[in-house]
Amino acid sequence: MLTDSENDIQMSLDEFIMIRDFIHEKSGIYFAENKMYLVKNRLIKRMAELGIKNIRDYFYHVKYDVSLKEFNQLMNLVTTNETSFFRNEPQLLSFSEEVLPLLVKEKLVAGESKTLKIWSAGCSSGEEPYTLAIILLEKMILMPGWNLEILANDISESVLQRARNGEYSGITLRNVAPAILNRYFTKVGEMYRINPEAKSLVKFFHMNLNEGRRMNMMTGVDVIFFRNVMIYFSDEVKKQIIRGFYNSLKPGGFLYIGHSETLHGLSKAFRLVYFKNALVYRKEIQKAEKEIVHTTVFSGTAASTAGAAGGAKRAMDLLNKIKPMSTVNK
Repeated sequence: MLTDSENDIQMSLDEFIMIRDFIHEKSGIYFAENKMYLVKNRLIKRMAELGIKNIRDYFYHVKYDVSLKEFNQLMNLVTTNETSFFRNEPQLLSFSEEVLPLLVKEKLVAGESKTLKIWSAGCSSGEEPYTLAIILLEKMILMPGWNLEILANDISESVLQRARNGEYSGITLRNVAPAILNRYFTKVGEMYRINPEAKSLVKFFHMNLNEGRRMNMMTGVDVIFFRNVMIYFSDEVKKQIIRGFYNSLKPGGFLYIGHSETLHGLSKAFRLVYFKNALVYRKEIQKAEKEIVHTTVFSGTAASTAGAAGGAKRAMDLLNKIKPMSTVNK
């Protein structure tokens, strides 16, 4: 409920545009004019805490804060961090039962190192990357020697701190099966703390996806999860981010976006793959590499080829012995 002093704060269209354009310039997050009152209502409580009486004064307070502390507060205010473990199960089934075995097979066939690098872009308070860590541990337990890494970034420092703490309760755990809860969480009072085995796979870091220089440093990624985040950005910034993801992915890498989202009108660089459980965007393997993988898997004419194919078959057999996530979650 707003106090009388908070009700007294007014926001003109010009002030909204001033704030809106500043947010867009710094973060890529964009608010249409019909979001003016939403932005105002999220700002006024913070302004009351600071004793600031008008929007323009708050704007200058944020703009000239060289520590960026208030900008981080502003990002916390204007972004929604609603998420949960095992959100959108069909996409996660696609990852665990279709994409992951395919990547493992292709890496073994091509003689690549046994590494998997996954990126949760816009990770919020950590539910998605920890979910991915659990899936990897469930699927890879019979395949020792693999180096697993999950990168997870967000623009909000406060949600990153919650993610690093790794403690959860309530509705965010509603999709976690009891067996998974017992295996990967420890009850601490009213909270459930993610166990070190899963926590150690995830590296959290602060990053603004609108910063091209930082995006250019993200390389060699096998799978990117960028789900339900595009809604915040303008089309111009969306295109820039998707280009960055394309460059970050290895050839043959996969991009997951929200099930109701699309790259239509944003990028033609990816191929849409129709898996049984979900639609996923893929960065094409270069032609020469594709021919090597195809020949290795289907001809088996050379001894080295047969050995590689045998390794891939053994990997697939091991993966198939593990219960699919849909069974685990029941």
